[in-house]
Amino acid sequence: MTVDEFRYPAYVLQEAEGSKKLLLFSANAVEVDRWVGVPQKRRLAGEETVGWQREEKPGRLKELATFFSNDRNVIQNPLLCALQDAEAVTFEPLAGHPNFGELVVRTEPLKETSLLESLERLCLQLEERVPSLRTHGIDAVRRRAVIEQARAIHSWDNDWAEEALSDDETEEDESQSEERNGEDSIDFASALLTEETQIVDFYQELKIRAEILRTVPESERPREFVGFSAEAMQSYLRPVVLVDGQHRLHGAVKAAHLKLDSDRGQELLAEMVDQGLKADAARDNVLKSFARQLPISLLLDDSPSEHVFQFVVVNQKATPMPSALLGTIVSTSLSREELEPVADRLREAAIPLDDSQAVAFMTRSPESPFKNLVQTGMTGDQNRLLPWTVLKSLTTIFRELKGGKIFGSSLDYADLWKRELLAESDLVEDAATGDEKFKLWKSTDGPWRGVALRFFWEIRERFGNDDPGASNAWGNTDSNLYNKISLTILAADYFQFLTDRRLSINSDDDVKVTMDEWLKGVSTQYFAREWKVGLKKDQKAVREKWAKTWVEYRKYPLRLPAPEKFKP
Repeated sequence: MTVDEFRYPAYVLQEAEGSKKLLLFSANAVEVDRWVGVPQKRRLAGEETVGWQREEKPGRLKELATFFSNDRNVIQNPLLCALQDAEAVTFEPLAGHPNFGELVVRTEPLKETSLLESLERLCLQLEERVPSLRTHGIDAVRRRAVIEQARAIHSWDNDWAEEALSDDETEEDESQSEERNGEDSIDFASALLTEETQIVDFYQELKIRAEILRTVPESERPREFVGFSAEAMQSYLRPVVLVDGQHRLHGAVKAAHLKLDSDRGQELLAEMVDQGLKADAARDNVLKSFARQLPISLLLDDSPSEHVFQFVVVNQKATPMPSALLGTIVSTSLSREELEPVADRLREAAIPLDDSQAVAFMTRSPESPFKNLVQTGMTGDQNRLLPWTVLKSLTTIFRELKGGKIFGSSLDYADLWKRELLAESDLVEDAATGDEKFKLWKSTDGPWRGVALRFFWEIRERFGNDDPGASNAWGNTDSNLYNKISLTILAADYFQFLTDRRLSINSDDDVKVTMDEWLKGVSTQYFAREWKVGLKKDQKAVREKWAKTWVEYRKYPLRLPAPEKFKP
């Protein structure tokens, strides 16, 4: 049996006397991908695996691959790993320096391991975790379901196929299976953790597929069978398990492959082959030369329960950074000159830089009606302030010209105005094409900003009250006016009016002129009375009721709606 060996200088750390030891080291991302497994919580053919990692998100991988493609970018967070096979991972301390030494990882090259072998080895691994599995026979009902799926998926038309997909022979009859399963369900339902129930189900699926594949000629055995692939199973067979950082690892590997596929990568590959190196070896050398060294923290514990515990601690107990604070830091920690060199890198890293700058301006500028009246994510924020995410959605209506939907309607009037009338605006006349006009409009300090500022100032002046206790208080989200629902309704209805009347906006002054027409006859006391709602604002029924009441009144403002009209 071929075994690959990887060696890395490492340092042993023990956080406390009773804690497990950690090994701190760095390793080539491509090498790490060969000895680390990522046991994902997935549904394979309708059955949950016993993994606990979330499934990878292609979009996130693409973002990180782009991020890692820039050699200047660094992510300081280490990959968090743990032992899966303690015998395959050893630490050799230096003489006289017990905390320093060399980590040795030995692993089989599993790439060519068949699905059948992977299934059989994983079954043995699960039997070591739960010895009672050795006494479990194959469930006839489950086996029959797998056979039916296999017949639908695999177009086998051979003599051996009849034997492989026969459901005549089972290790227990159906009645025994159902009786045993019923007993199991009672026992497991009373358990504190449901891991073993899941392991039993997963184990059954593995055993059934292995049993069927043994009857298939070796040359005909597929790499994937009824939802279970060799690659997915091999994550459980590697010597080290990845607790946190799968997107970082695979993003770094993807970045190395992108460089390999580049003109420079292909040139290096051709040079090595010309020098006599075999194509596979040359490709491996070039790929590793492009891959990053990633920091790693390895927990010297091969207990699956400890792995899951660490995963929960990292993903559930650690406090995530709120959107407001992230936006605040991104948009206010650097001067314009300091931000410029890294702005594109921030965008490539999927940090919402432009949105953050737009909202930060609306939150902090003396020109804004929202100044000091929006949460920033920092200690001391008052609950009555408008959430950062709400102001972001309001600015999006004006900046991106999307999200202008009146609750209960599927039409986005901001988007409709953009498509039909933006090109006519003098505010974007300097741009040639429609795409260029929109790009000019939505730039950080583009025309959108003046329009949005004027709109919300007019709303504040016409309908608002600076008294925080008033029903129409501006600056207190308990009011009828200063909240996500009312402000979204007003913005969306304004764009509906512009679209219906075929009105463009040629200057900031045009905002006041068009709003005068839009609000003709509307009472400034609309939001100033106590509405009898009886429910929280941000509920579908309330949103749609408020939207319907406003639009009907705005179009025919004969008398103010009765307070009861705002209750669904």
